[in-house]
Amino acid sequence: MNDVVNAQMFEALFNQSPSPVSVVRADAPAFTIVAVNDVYVKRSHLNKDQILNKPSFDVYRPWDEASAEQFKLLREGLMQAVYDKQQVNLPTLSFDAPAKDGEAGSRSWWQIQISPVLDTAGEVEYLMCVTRNVTEQEQVRKQAEESREKEQELNEELQVINEELAATNEELTSTIEELSYSQERLSRLNNELEERITARTAALTASERRYKTILNTLPQIAWTTTLQGEVSFFNQRWYEYTGLSVEQSKATGWEDVIHPDDLEYSVRTYRDIVATKRPGEYELREKGTDGIYRWHLIRVQPIRNEFGDIEHWIGTATDIDSIKQLQQQKDDFISIASHELKTPITSLKASLQLMDKVKDNPTSDMMPRLILQSRKSIQRVSVLIEDLLNVSRLQQGEVQLNKSTFIVSQLLNACCNPIAIMGKQKIKIDGEVELQVCADEHRIDQVVTNLVNNAVKYAPESEYITLCIEKDFDMVKVSVSDNGPGVPEDKIPHLFDRYYRVDSSGYHASGLGLGLYISAEIIKRHGGEIGVDSKIGKGSTFWFTLPLIEDYD
Repeated sequence: MNDVVNAQMFEALFNQSPSPVSVVRADAPAFTIVAVNDVYVKRSHLNKDQILNKPSFDVYRPWDEASAEQFKLLREGLMQAVYDKQQVNLPTLSFDAPAKDGEAGSRSWWQIQISPVLDTAGEVEYLMCVTRNVTEQEQVRKQAEESREKEQELNEELQVINEELAATNEELTSTIEELSYSQERLSRLNNELEERITARTAALTASERRYKTILNTLPQIAWTTTLQGEVSFFNQRWYEYTGLSVEQSKATGWEDVIHPDDLEYSVRTYRDIVATKRPGEYELREKGTDGIYRWHLIRVQPIRNEFGDIEHWIGTATDIDSIKQLQQQKDDFISIASHELKTPITSLKASLQLMDKVKDNPTSDMMPRLILQSRKSIQRVSVLIEDLLNVSRLQQGEVQLNKSTFIVSQLLNACCNPIAIMGKQKIKIDGEVELQVCADEHRIDQVVTNLVNNAVKYAPESEYITLCIEKDFDMVKVSVSDNGPGVPEDKIPHLFDRYYRVDSSGYHASGLGLGLYISAEIIKRHGGEIGVDSKIGKGSTFWFTLPLIEDYD
């Protein structure tokens, strides 16, 4: 009676096990299957007649070299349990299901525990095998490992990018060719970063919660759309950048973010990419909470399931406005530099050609004029190169100030006399002529010369150029005034920007647009300020301040 009860209890427990359980006879090497629970039958996709009383390795046969190796480990585990008469825990086994209907099979992982069942004589009569499917745990573990590895790779790539960007920025001012190279490298590295982010995101699509968490950690704007083109998710960066609510974003609010001139193009391009079922990219301008449109690089990537079917689309928007501005600045600089260098070089070339023709007659009246013209051309090229070198040194912090105490009016007289002699305007110096400062006299001379030369160039009809020295609390204020046409109000805020030159709607003179920029940097390094007051038709006054030194006798 007890045996019957025990058998019923065993059968109940046997069939209630959540894991597949089988019992095989210890008749190596056949290992005949004598019992399986219901879970085992369900997982095997076979009926009991196909399983029971049959050798284990006749029921389950390898289908490739990888599965054969796994079956070999299973057979060795069964043999070990028989010989050692002890429980054997096999290492995790993995199987790649055979491909069906041209589609790749999936991989599964299994943990198998083999327990010997002894007879009354102490010999192994049966082996009970408990099989646990650990595929989900293995996938989670592998995804976590891949995420960590990819995150480490991304961090290393980001570090390399930052180092290379720093090196590129240092080389940017040396040559235009290096500027182009650095920009291309930056673009390539950014593309690689975007591809890695997209790949990392795609690898974690199995978990929607983790998937959205990852998108929210991206520094770029990101979103997902359904196969019908409806936006299903925006990451946090989108809401921070646009200021839109969830409801506004999922309606048509995103259309207000895109620049009106780019809207039709972006919608058409997005649809074309989706139609190809392949990744794509394009550029557009998007408006932020400050109302400013910034250029973004849009990347669109299809996300596929394990069967290769597209489940949805993911998009990212990377801010490339600084790269666009860098490109525009490079183009502007090339245009200005080529124009400004072309004129003196062409003049020098012409002078040299004429001198070559009269070289056998050095007493010719033309020779002194040609030499003078050549010197002017060389001087012009030298000034342009010196401006570029000054900008480079200022940016790299290589400009050292050699300060000394001097009387401001004496410096103004010294630097303005040559200008007054060469020009037709008269230069007047008024104000408190005994004020002293402690500054780099050579650099302040450079600032004054630049401001006076600008007044001479931009106000050729002005009879006087007036320089005024006055005390302004604990500062000395030096002003250079002319009676020229004045500066348009909308252009005043940009006068001290690098490479900025007033266009033909105001007034125009030659140069790289660096003089005022260099002057402003010099004054800032002295702890002073620089500015301009101007009205159309009433002239301009450029001024700067320096710390005052009181004269103690």
